[in-house]
Amino acid sequence: MNKLGDDPRFGDLIRSDVASAQAGDVVIVGVPTDEGVRRNGGRVGAAQAPDEIRKYLRKIALPLSMYGDHQKQIFDHGNISGATLEEIHDNACAAAATYSRRGCFVIGLGGGHDVTYPLVKGHREAGAPFGLMNIDAHLDVRQKKNGLHHSGSSFRLLIEEGIVSGTDFVEFGIQPLAAAKAHADWVTDQGGHIHYLYAIQAEAVERNFGIATAALESYYLSFDIDSVRASDAPGCSAPSPVGFTAEEALAMCAIAAASGKLRGFDIVETNPLFDIDGHTSRLAAMMIATVIASIPQ
Repeated sequence: MNKLGDDPRFGDLIRSDVASAQAGDVVIVGVPTDEGVRRNGGRVGAAQAPDEIRKYLRKIALPLSMYGDHQKQIFDHGNISGATLEEIHDNACAAAATYSRRGCFVIGLGGGHDVTYPLVKGHREAGAPFGLMNIDAHLDVRQKKNGLHHSGSSFRLLIEEGIVSGTDFVEFGIQPLAAAKAHADWVTDQGGHIHYLYAIQAEAVERNFGIATAALESYYLSFDIDSVRASDAPGCSAPSPVGFTAEEALAMCAIAAASGKLRGFDIVETNPLFDIDGHTSRLAAMMIATVIASIPQ
């Protein structure tokens, strides 16, 4: 294993000599600012994220795909600085452009969502046009506030300034209760495409759950709450940061019960000792209520 020992971590690969980065290499760029979030009326704190992310990244074991003689070269540019948000954006844009021109793959660590604007702008300055997807609860196409860019305006600016074409812009996972009609209309007027969270979840869960149970004439459903991601169900015996969402869990309960095939149901591994404000127990109760309400008359 290329002098990394028998238990290599990402921290063993990450290099700081970014001047050596070349085509095909990965370059991490931190943009530790939450001034854009403050300008947009949000809760600050995202400025601490780049260093926290790095701390945990360095501890992660290398996946099997990264073993062998052809190691990925990973470089860390460090954190972008500046006296103002605008200066930080200019510096982030320049860094993204520099590494993109070399053919490097740039990974930005924000920071508020305003940092997407300079990073995308830098990539565009370095090469040909490309499309853009925003995975978000919000559309982030607000106008500037008092003439200033903020965490909710990146995508409007990128389209208005011609950096990205509206017809090549996709909004994915948008929550209807977090998106103003005027902003949604603006996106579609630019030729953009909006995919709402609930429609995505309902279609994927219904299709895949149906496939999984198609061969069963009837069945008992046991639902381990640790299959739900810890952010939605923190109070369980074996939490994981990835998993089903609360909405997907409820959808599966409804689909199973409404099918007429369900003969029994249990929900297990809820652990109130580690719950936060009763989130997991409340979700479990909602799941039970959903099953009861969905059973055919």
